[in-house]
Parts: sequence; structure tokens; C-alpha cells
Amino acid sequence: MIFKNTKILLTIFHDFTILCISFFLALWIRLENQSLDFLGFLWPYMILFATLNFFLLNRFGLYHGIWRYASIQEISSITKSLFASTLFILAALFLSIRLENIPRSFPFLLFFVSFFAVASPRFIYRIIKDKIGVHKGSNKVPVIVVGEEDSAELFIRAANREKNSPFKVIAILGSRNMSIGRRIHNIPIISTINSLDKLKNILQKKKLRPQRVIIADHLLNSQQVEDLFIFSKNNGLAIGQLPQINDLKETSFNKFTTKPIVFEDVLGRSQKTHDINKLIEIKDKVILVTGAGGSIGSELCRQIIKFKPQKLIIYEQNEYNLYRVLEVLKSGNIVSILGDVKNKKKMENTIKKYEPQIVFHAAALKHITFVEDDPLEALKNNFLSTVELSNICKKNKVSKMIFISTDKAVNPTNVMGASKRLCEKYIQMISKNSTTNFKIIRFGNVLGSTGSVIPLFEKQIQKGGPITITHPKVTRFFMTIREAVELVLISSVMKSKSNGSINILEMGEPVKILDLAEKMIKLINTDKKEHIEIKFTQLRKGEKIHEELFYKKEKIKQTSEEGILETNTLLFPLIKKDIDLLITNIKDNLTEDSVSLLKKNLPEYIAE
Repeated sequence: MIFKNTKILLTIFHDFTILCISFFLALWIRLENQSLDFLGFLWPYMILFATLNFFLLNRFGLYHGIWRYASIQEISSITKSLFASTLFILAALFLSIRLENIPRSFPFLLFFVSFFAVASPRFIYRIIKDKIGVHKGSNKVPVIVVGEEDSAELFIRAANREKNSPFKVIAILGSRNMSIGRRIHNIPIISTINSLDKLKNILQKKKLRPQRVIIADHLLNSQQVEDLFIFSKNNGLAIGQLPQINDLKETSFNKFTTKPIVFEDVLGRSQKTHDINKLIEIKDKVILVTGAGGSIGSELCRQIIKFKPQKLIIYEQNEYNLYRVLEVLKSGNIVSILGDVKNKKKMENTIKKYEPQIVFHAAALKHITFVEDDPLEALKNNFLSTVELSNICKKNKVSKMIFISTDKAVNPTNVMGASKRLCEKYIQMISKNSTTNFKIIRFGNVLGSTGSVIPLFEKQIQKGGPITITHPKVTRFFMTIREAVELVLISSVMKSKSNGSINILEMGEPVKILDLAEKMIKLINTDKKEHIEIKFTQLRKGEKIHEELFYKKEKIKQTSEEGILETNTLLFPLIKKDIDLLITNIKDNLTEDSVSLLKKNLPEYIAE
């Protein structure tokens, strides 16, 4: 392969020639005028040395590298090759002439002269190209990078070298005071994340005029992200966040974009990092996602497709939502199905035709107000569809079915929560002696989902208020949608001791909605030209002041994965006869009888 590349052939010719010259120079340095006499009988060893290094340098990968990106890897390859070839030549000289008249310093001189001769042209070329690249950056966007870790270093290095990079890094905002004044790739660390009040003066003093702030450190807490958000907004700077370091390595700069900072990043709790390599199990699997056009469903699809499943079947009843997900995914191994999960026949035909190994059931009606007004539709969509899908999976021996539950299923006070709790208990009931591995995943609100308070508050603030909150003491659990789905996927591949177990995602401390509103006012209304009123209405039917993630009598244990808890406790087991009657009443559209049986089967359900 290497002989088909003209540049590589020129590099080999360069190295061969320079190694022959190095062999002579090593003799000349030690013997001076006598060196030509020695070369007269040593020239076969010179050719052998250069030829041997060609094979060794190629074996150690030097000819697969590019001079423009010479690094420690090239130094390692050159060192190993020269060390081995020098020892070989020394052994050959000993066996042939017993090293007679060969200076003892010759092997050392041969190694160091050759090393300098082979390595220095590569690094001189890199330095020259780096300098030229810096001077050509006048049309690029000047940016401040926040962070000192690997992702920041990788971004700066790539931005400096890559001609297609849209960015020119002019300064770094570090995390430690002791780092101020130091440099990464000659870019100065001018201040720290905790000294934003001084940053404007520092920029003016150093005559730096950034247009964008790029966050490279994914371990910043929400308060630090909020401070950067406000600083950027007050100073007319765009702000964005780098992808995770693995995504950055795989992204070419002519396609590179930073992820904009949105309110979910600022208001969410600090996100934990997880080992997504565990999700390799998803690769080459056939996977079905119901409710694929919803908030959770669409994020599931986005994350699953990264692991290259054999086929991803996206099942969604809303035509526009289905189209929107397909536009985002743009992959050849996707099957889109426009269908309602309440359509048992279509659901069964889908599973028989595509034979999915994993089913994620995310389809549900979740808006409390609408569900309270039409409890029968909620029972059909949330409960009956889950009953039928779980039995279809069991009948067709689907390997896994993952049911997405909610914190509203704990001591439910509304039909939505009650229907989800009934699903949990039904799955626990049918999971016994089943070849299908059933798993329930329970968690609270996700930032960025449809119906989230954030877009509602943002709209109210932009109109000048008032912000409406149902009760001053209302709290909710929050997690970013990305982290929630990441944990759902990790949970789906985790081993459980018993079938039908419930995994509970740790959501941190509950957030007071009043505090959330006040923080959003601070973020959006930074000029404080007008007062934004907060108006309290009243709790809606079925709404709780505080949500819970588990029952007091559930035995909770920590799993092997941080952020995921598990319980196998069966509370108030279902009676099959009553459930069968409830299913019949739902199918017969008997609303009052269905709600009555719902309450009978769920003593934990207290309608308000």
C-alpha cells in the first residue's frame, strides 16, 4: 500500500538518504579524516542500517503518520526503530570483524545522529506549518475556551491546525488560580471560572476581543454554567458547549458545530458522566421504540442510533413527530411506522415481521389535566396498550421489554400516575416464569420535554409576565433529557437478579418551582428594565405539591451503576380476576366502571 503513495515514497527516500549520511557522520565525528577509509569497508553495513530502518519504521507506523501532525508517537516509533537497528548493526560488526578498529562511541553516535536527522525535519515542518496556520486565522471567529482538561487541549490543538476550523482560540478560562499565566499550545490561561467579575477588565487590558465562549469542561456545575451564560449575554457573546470528547475526536472541523447553551443546561443539576461503552450490547440488535416522536422516545432513538443497531424501528402515531425524528436520524437502518400503540393487531404484526430483540415502550399520555378530563382514554393508551404489548413480547419471545414509568406512579393522586403504577404492577405480575426479560424504569421530570415548565416560563417572561405557578411550595425532580435517556439505556443492559425489577434513576434533590422561576427571570431579564410578577394560582386537579421516587415500603438497593437504584418489592399484588374485568370494561368503553376498578386494584391511588 505505501508504495502507491508518492508522498510516502518521497519520505522513505528522504529517510534512507538521511540515515546513510548519519552513518557517515557518526564515523566522521569520531574519526574525522580516517572516516573515508573506514567507510570503504563499512558501506555494506551503512546500506544494511538504512534498509533495516525502512522496515522497522514502517512496522512501527511512522509512514502512516503525517509530518504536519508529528507528535510523541513519531518520537516513540523512531526511537524503537533506531535502538533495534543500532543493536543489530553492532551485533553484525561483532560477528564479522569482532568490532576491530570500531570506536566504542560509534553506536551511541550512530543512534543520536540518526535520531536527530530523522526526527528534526518532521518537527521543524510542523512548527513552520503551525506558524503559518496562526497567521491565516484572521477570518476565523475568536473564542475563549473554558476548561483545562483533555477536551479543551484537543479542541485547541485541532482548531490551530485544521484549516477548515471556524474558530481561533485566543484565551483560556481555567479552573484553578495556579494555572493563570500558563499556556496550552501557546494559548494563555488568563483567568478562572470563579473570577468572571474581573474577566471583562482582563480582556480589555490584554486587548482581546472574543466573539464566542466555548465550554470544553463537562464537569462544570449548574451555577458555573449559569454565571457563564449571564456573562456572555451581558457582553454580547455567543456561548456554546463542546460535544463529549469521543464525539469531538470523530468530528471533522468542516462539519463541526458547538452545542448552544440552553436553559436546560443552566437550570439542571450537575450531570454525571457514565461509561457508555457498556451500551455496545445494543450494536447489531433489532430495536423497537414506541412513542418515538415524543421527548423521551426521540432522544432514545438519537442515542441508540449512535451504537449502530442492525435495525431501529420507530413507532409513532403523530405524522409530524415521526417526520421530525426521521429528519434528525437520517440513517439507512431505520424503519418508520405510523401507528397507534392501541392498535393491537398492527403492533403484533410489527413484532412478528421485524422480530425486535429489545422493545422500549415510551408511548404514553402524560399531561395530567387532559388525562383527568378523559380517564378512559388514558387507561386505553397507557395501561391497555402496555398490557397488550407486554403479552405480545412474551408470546413472541422478545428478549427484553423496557417500560418507561414516572415518579407520579408513586402514591398517585391522578389518573396518569395511577395508570403508570398499574402498568408497573401488571408487568411485575406477568414477568414470573417469562423468557422475556421485563424491566421498569422510573424517574421524574426531564428538562426539555414537551410540557416542561421551562419553555412556558420563558414565554411568560418574554411577554413581560406574570409567571404563573400553582403553589409556592411545589417541588419537582428534574434531570436533563440526555442524562435520563443515557441512564435508561444503561439500565436496559444491566443484569438484574429478578425479572420485572424496577430501576429508579437518582434525580438529586427536588427543585422548588418558585426558585426555578426566579432564576429564569434573572437569566432572561438581565437588564432588569421591568419587574416580572410571579402569580400563584391553585393546584390543578390531581396535582401534588411534592413528588416521590419510591414507596416507603420498597426495599431500595444501589446497583453497580452510579445513579441507578433498584427494587424488587411487590406491594399490593394484583388479582388477575379483577384485572381481567378492568381490561374488559376498558374495551367496552365503560368509563365509570373502569375508574372504579382502577381504584380497587390500586389501594395506593388516592384521587384528589
